[in-house]
Amino acid sequence: MAKRKPEEKREETRKQTTHRRRDAEANRKVLIGLIAVGAVLLLIIGAGLIQELLVKPGQPIATVNNARVTTNEYQKLVKYAWYDSYLQGQQLTDPQGSSVQVLDDAIDTELLREQAKQRNIVVTEDEINEAIEKRFGYLRVQPTPVPTATPDPSATPSTEPTPTPIPTATPVTLEAYQTAYKNYLERLNLATGLSEKDDRANIEASLLRQKLYEAIAKDVTTTAEQVRMRHILIAIRTPEPTPQPTAEATADPNATPAPTATPTLGPRDEAQALALAISIREKLAAGEDFASLAVQYSDDPGSKQEGGELGWFSKGQGLVQPFEDAAFKLEAGQISDPVKTDFGYHIIQVEERDPARELDVYSAAQKKYQAYQDWLTGLRNAAKIEKKWTLDKVPPTPAVGQYQ
Repeated sequence: MAKRKPEEKREETRKQTTHRRRDAEANRKVLIGLIAVGAVLLLIIGAGLIQELLVKPGQPIATVNNARVTTNEYQKLVKYAWYDSYLQGQQLTDPQGSSVQVLDDAIDTELLREQAKQRNIVVTEDEINEAIEKRFGYLRVQPTPVPTATPDPSATPSTEPTPTPIPTATPVTLEAYQTAYKNYLERLNLATGLSEKDDRANIEASLLRQKLYEAIAKDVTTTAEQVRMRHILIAIRTPEPTPQPTAEATADPNATPAPTATPTLGPRDEAQALALAISIREKLAAGEDFASLAVQYSDDPGSKQEGGELGWFSKGQGLVQPFEDAAFKLEAGQISDPVKTDFGYHIIQVEERDPARELDVYSAAQKKYQAYQDWLTGLRNAAKIEKKWTLDKVPPTPAVGQYQ
């Protein structure tokens, strides 16, 4: 079979060359266009990501004078508060309401930071470490165990029972504390995304608040004008209470007798109560004993058997206003005319007065707390505060079982 001659390569015509170049140019332009469109799309996506991941979290949700609370900081505080509520065994019933409270607390924290700077109050890293250790029950200086007394064989045996020693809690070792704290940080991060740095920042804010509270509280006077008094209450009783059944007698002489029911007190309208109070006041004026009359007539079950004794009171310590006003007008030894309150008519005797008596522990603590709250309210009122809170800035509510 004869071999075919290879075809000779034809030269490209001018027309073909023009078409080829035109097609290549068109393809190049399409490619450039596609690249440009892709670049624009990447820029749009990148800008969106930057907006969502960097710009929005960094935007202020509140400004406090010259300080800012960013959205990112706020969301971390909300997550921390929610998780702490879970650890305290509290249910998250109002996430939106609690998130608003978190913002108010964050604003207060910025105000307190400003005050701390002015007062040269700082929280050290060591103080934060110690607070964390106490949270997990670890004490750097372990308590010295009390040695058990060795019995003296020559001593006369005592007939007194030996008191049972009060058990003391087993100290947490350093290793146990470190393990517990590590596990806590892992759970915190898994449940909320918060880090150890976030946890320490929250502890620092708490310690700073405590230090400023102590700084304000130490200047609060814990004495006040007080009176020691007693009273007789004549209550207004309407309508008539439901009578109580009396105990029935039993025919069995060996049976334990049933307790006698407390007799039902009869009704007493306002005019009758006032008339009785006036008659008791007249008895007191005639020299009869206040304590005896209180036991006989007073309707105050808390003081009746103590002769009407109420103890020491300062102004604003829980007395109803008409009672307080009357009591603080009396001198020591004086007895008031009948004083009407919502409880009935009172006859008050002031036994002692002290212009600067030390308050009890509870009242002193309450006074210090109120002084701190008043001071903090003053800071808020004087500050320039702008809130930019919206519902979409609240982090998603944790799902059921998220903290498990």
